[in-house]
Amino acid sequence: MGIDLIRLGFDPWLPPAVLLGITIVGLVLVGFYTRLGGKAPVTRLCLLVVALIGVSGPSQVQEERVALTDIVSILVDRSESMALSDRTKGTEAALSALKARLSQVENLEVRVTYFDGGGAGTALGAGLDQAFVDIPPDRVAGAIIISDGRFIDGDDAARPYPLHQVLVGSPQERDRRIDLRSAPKQAPIGEITKVIVRVEDTDSSVPLTVRVGTDAPQTLNVPTGEDIVIDVPIAQRGIVPIAIETPGVAGEVSTANNGLALSITGVRDRLRVMLVTGQPYAGSRAWRNLLKSDPSVDLVQFTILRPPEKQDFTPTEELSLIPFPTRELFLDKIDSFDLVVFDRFSRLSVLPDAYLDSVAQWVEGGGAFLMLAGPSEGLDEGVQSTPLSRILPVQSRGEPIETAFRPTLTERGRTHPVSASLAEQSDTWGKWLRIQASAATGDVLLEGAGQPLLVLGQVGRGRVAAVMSDQAWLWRRGFDGGGPFDELFRRTAHWLMKEADLEADRLILRSQLGRLLIERQSGEDPGPAQVTLSGQIFPRALSAAGGGVWRGESTMAKPGLVFVQSGDKSAFIVAGIGNPNEARLLTADPTALADPQAKQGGGSVTWVGLAGTGPLPNITRLGKSQKAGTDGLGLRRSGATSVTATSRDAILPPWVYAILLVGLALLGWWREGRLIPSRRKL
Repeated sequence: MGIDLIRLGFDPWLPPAVLLGITIVGLVLVGFYTRLGGKAPVTRLCLLVVALIGVSGPSQVQEERVALTDIVSILVDRSESMALSDRTKGTEAALSALKARLSQVENLEVRVTYFDGGGAGTALGAGLDQAFVDIPPDRVAGAIIISDGRFIDGDDAARPYPLHQVLVGSPQERDRRIDLRSAPKQAPIGEITKVIVRVEDTDSSVPLTVRVGTDAPQTLNVPTGEDIVIDVPIAQRGIVPIAIETPGVAGEVSTANNGLALSITGVRDRLRVMLVTGQPYAGSRAWRNLLKSDPSVDLVQFTILRPPEKQDFTPTEELSLIPFPTRELFLDKIDSFDLVVFDRFSRLSVLPDAYLDSVAQWVEGGGAFLMLAGPSEGLDEGVQSTPLSRILPVQSRGEPIETAFRPTLTERGRTHPVSASLAEQSDTWGKWLRIQASAATGDVLLEGAGQPLLVLGQVGRGRVAAVMSDQAWLWRRGFDGGGPFDELFRRTAHWLMKEADLEADRLILRSQLGRLLIERQSGEDPGPAQVTLSGQIFPRALSAAGGGVWRGESTMAKPGLVFVQSGDKSAFIVAGIGNPNEARLLTADPTALADPQAKQGGGSVTWVGLAGTGPLPNITRLGKSQKAGTDGLGLRRSGATSVTATSRDAILPPWVYAILLVGLALLGWWREGRLIPSRRKL
């Protein structure tokens, strides 16, 4: 429909800045003229006004306009919470019905925008901004949101248009769920930490099953709506997985939030390290400084000053200024240490085999041992000649090789978490000058001169590492360019003490919507993983992905708590969910638009049921300043138009302004001449 509009326009002959300057100068001159006694100030002012109007080019503008359609945006929530609660089909049914109803309204354009949840959850404000990013504000009729109403915000921004909610769901929905109230990320070894959860449900009490690590699950009957304290013992260093689950109930929206999986890392407040140096040498200070550089490490060090070949018949108890507590350290207090290091150790009577056997038993039970090989290893007088030999990942064979060599990473070293991050700089590493010939039974990360150099291994529940040279300190001194002494051996020490991020053999679970992703890091084929869901076991094959990584996946018909076993590794996860925040609460919520600021333009809430087939309210059109009510879908009538044609006609031709200017000038001259007295009469 065409609309004619006539208005006043201007087409100035001069730039606006010049016109402004002329106006100011003209007014100043008229002011001076009046102050000096001029007799025709009004005439002079009229002359200035007519001149300014003439050069401004006043004209009559006639526009032909066409009325534009108003635009209503339908925002469809496709976040994960909609899929978890089986509302997807209901959403499409409600969308089809709403589009059919809106298509019958004249002068109304419908646009559909789909939005989903981000990392923190579904944001209503971001969805609205996305929907109206390319719509002119003067054409917006309103917004209709089809969702479950679960947003992380109430849209605090001022919205001058009506906001309406079409809720796919029912006010009578039920959702039994577990909320994690508090749980520590880390806990001291040997203590009992507390995990606090709460079960929300309409029943007064529900069964709750708790599984800690590989221990047998325990089932408790707990009250709902109250904080439940679960005691978790932290027996050893490393990750302690915890699974908490309550069974589903008839009529529940979803069981996606009936399970909870978390982990707590067992740590020591202080790491205790014992460094035993067989004989003083240039590298002993480098190892001591490395261990002391970590403020969380308590270091106990002793050095054996008497060399093996010295026979002065001095009693052992008189070799130090004070009696050294060897029995206390190696027998009574060995369990208090996190790491024991033997540096260039030579077998002496000061450490009887009973003490060394105690260290070996401690490692087999979960301790950590690092051997820094010295010349004695090639003479069968070092660590491998003691009871500690049964835990070593390498065995010496022959005398040391006296040659310069550059340490290099093996294929295993390029993928192992201890050394993989150092691969890019390995070409610049400096040389070492001696290495012990040996045969390795563990994972060789570094090698030199064709011999194993850094070897890692596991024995029982403990871990061991061996450096088959006493030349590592050259890197710290910068010899031949140096090398990553601190970084490499700090990571080695933390791997020995079972830091989770450095695990080379571990099971990692990830959850995506409808899928469970399994990743196993292992030096050899771990075989199929066993996936347990709701008491049923499903084997899943793992395929090699390169670099010691094996991957597999499992389709989840419904989300839930899953237990996965791969070899000797196990883990828990709530699988089938991509964003845990979306599964926290799955009942439909009508309160998202309850904020007064968010409802400045008015709004309504309509329930259409889980199937989305419930009745929709009537659609009404509102004036620009009229707000929508709560009993219908009120949409604003904006009245926006678009100009299709324009014509411009000057109000007066230029010669008229010229005549007016000449006439005003003559009038002013005549008035001044009449008002000035004749000089001849004086």
